[in-house]
Amino acid sequence: MVDINNGDNLTFPETSPDLGESIIGIADLNRAVIDNLRIGFTIFDENTNVIDVNKASLELFDCDKQYYMQNFLRLNPEFQPNGEKSYDKALELFKRAMNGEDLLFEWTHRTPKGELIPFEISLSRAEYKGKYIVINYQYDLRNIIIMTEELHKQSELLKAKLKQQELISDISRSFVSSSDSQTLLCKAIAKLGNYLNVSTVAIINIDHENKNTNVAYDWISSVMPHSNRNLNLYEIAHTYFPGRLYDIVAVPVISCPDTNTSNVEAFHSFSAINISAFICVPLYVEGHLWGMLTVHQYVPRIWTENEKSFIAMTAGTIANAIMLDTYNTKLKDAVKEITAASRAKSDFLSNMSHEMRTPMNAIINMTAIGRRAEDLERKNYTLDKIQDASVHLLGVINDILDMSKIEANKFELSPAEFVFDKMLQRVINVVNFRVEEKNQKLVVNIDRNIPKVLIGDDQRLSQVITNLLGNAVKFTPEDGSIKLDAELIAEKNEICTIQVSITDTGIGISEEQQQRLFQSFHQAETSTVRKYGGTGLGLSICKSIVEMMNGKIWVESEPGKGSTFSFMVQVKHGDEEKQYLDEMKEKHQKDTDKSKKDNDFSGRRILLAEDVEINREIVLSLLDLTHLEIDCAENGKQAVEMFCEEPGRYEMIFMDVQMPEMDGYEATRRIRQFESMLEPSSRSYDHIPIIAMTANVFREDIENCIEAGMDDHLGKPLDYDMLMEKLCSYLK
Repeated sequence: MVDINNGDNLTFPETSPDLGESIIGIADLNRAVIDNLRIGFTIFDENTNVIDVNKASLELFDCDKQYYMQNFLRLNPEFQPNGEKSYDKALELFKRAMNGEDLLFEWTHRTPKGELIPFEISLSRAEYKGKYIVINYQYDLRNIIIMTEELHKQSELLKAKLKQQELISDISRSFVSSSDSQTLLCKAIAKLGNYLNVSTVAIINIDHENKNTNVAYDWISSVMPHSNRNLNLYEIAHTYFPGRLYDIVAVPVISCPDTNTSNVEAFHSFSAINISAFICVPLYVEGHLWGMLTVHQYVPRIWTENEKSFIAMTAGTIANAIMLDTYNTKLKDAVKEITAASRAKSDFLSNMSHEMRTPMNAIINMTAIGRRAEDLERKNYTLDKIQDASVHLLGVINDILDMSKIEANKFELSPAEFVFDKMLQRVINVVNFRVEEKNQKLVVNIDRNIPKVLIGDDQRLSQVITNLLGNAVKFTPEDGSIKLDAELIAEKNEICTIQVSITDTGIGISEEQQQRLFQSFHQAETSTVRKYGGTGLGLSICKSIVEMMNGKIWVESEPGKGSTFSFMVQVKHGDEEKQYLDEMKEKHQKDTDKSKKDNDFSGRRILLAEDVEINREIVLSLLDLTHLEIDCAENGKQAVEMFCEEPGRYEMIFMDVQMPEMDGYEATRRIRQFESMLEPSSRSYDHIPIIAMTANVFREDIENCIEAGMDDHLGKPLDYDMLMEKLCSYLK
């Protein structure tokens, strides 16, 4: 019998000799089947003695047959996983099986080496030669348990991923709404923090210029949070994350389970603010490193690969939201700018209407008054007013043309040698009569270190100074003062940096008005336009000219305390010796001209090609005192016919460009072609000068004239001095 008093000192009865011999006598075939079963097989007699066992059981328990048969009940742990005592439970189950119950249950055995093996046990009773035996089948559950655990693990992972996908979808959908993007980003990192059960989540923006980082958004779960706003993560971002997205195949993720014990020195900065564990993922906006998404834990934490992957996916969604917000902000700003520009242009058109109609009104009405006037003094008065209004109107038109060239990127400089003092003197002469009208005081200070001769576009430079001086006169009350200072700031490699400042005691400009002062179509304020007039283009044109000269322009002003407009430009140092020789030649030419009759071209004949009658009348009137003989053609075709009919008749041609039937370009080309066909011996001249006379004054228009074969260009409205200069130059 079995001694059940002490589980550590079990005794087992001897195997029944008669039954054992009978069993052993089973046919060889049955023995072979039992031994080759892939599951454990054990037979017990009615006294729980092992009477046979197959090879599979011996392999599972890693012992020999004798040991197995003598110590089977020892091959159990003291207690089963459910807490029941193994020995007592084994006897209970054996008894139930012997009573005819078919049993199937899980059981844990222990091998002689101490390894615990889970089994599925099947016990059933069988009768053999008038006696009962119990057959025990042992199914090794280790692989099944491993598979089951793996399936459970994969199932839990799948559940987590589905939940993560739902969370990311929820965050993505929220960004499509019309809510404030800042609120949505805060909600997104709050959802992420709650899901991961972490201490803090932050969206960090990187300031690449200052090598610093700033917390753009953060979420904190702790009641008494530790702030991470003072932590500069620039070095970590710069070290671990590429600056551009297309430089990497996969988005990198850095993590640390314990910053206190980390081997990475840079990670210790987290522990200084009580962050023990963290994950950092880069945020790329428009392909460039914008910032980082960081997740923090105040206690050490081992991060799973699934958590890292999920945070990286969330970072991508957040980066897209930031990019969308950036685009929306840019779009709103663009709409705001377009609206402001549209409003400014509407105001500009209204101002232009006023600026152009005012002088036109003066011209029209003063012309009517002059016609009715009987005395000469009254007529001269109206003519003076008409001239003033015409000059003002021409200035408005020139501003519009300059602005259109600037906006079309066709505004170009024409560098040439000029004398700086003379250029300034011309500007002073232009504005001086207005200074005298308002009884203002104008003081000019010129630095002696400024070279006498410079190389640059003196016309555009004088345009800037004229505009600034004109504004100073306009906005300075009577008896006020204006000062112009010109100073050499630097000279290197024959490049001179010159600063010109114009200071007045005028009305001044507020800081807000200064912000839009140099923009196109803007003036300080609408009331300024009503009181002082102006197109609102002058300062914008000045800014463009100065910047084309590698300079800058700025203003310093306070309301009621006057203003100082300053600009710096770069020009080249000119050849002073050559300039001196040119001045001597010019003086000699003037002395020679004085000995002749002034502008007397008696006996000389020119051809005027002009389709507009009033323009022909103007030219004829301007040249009336020169005693020139002038023939007129009303279009290009007629001009060609008149020239070809008698080539030596004319010494010069003034050619309009835009004419019916044949324009000036084509007419010039045909005249040049006709000249090339003439025999040299039949010519009474070498080459007839053709001067373009047109309102097209852009650089490309002048180049087109030269390309067509013309020799020079005169812009409309005609300047009398320039007209006489061309005549004297070509009618030698």
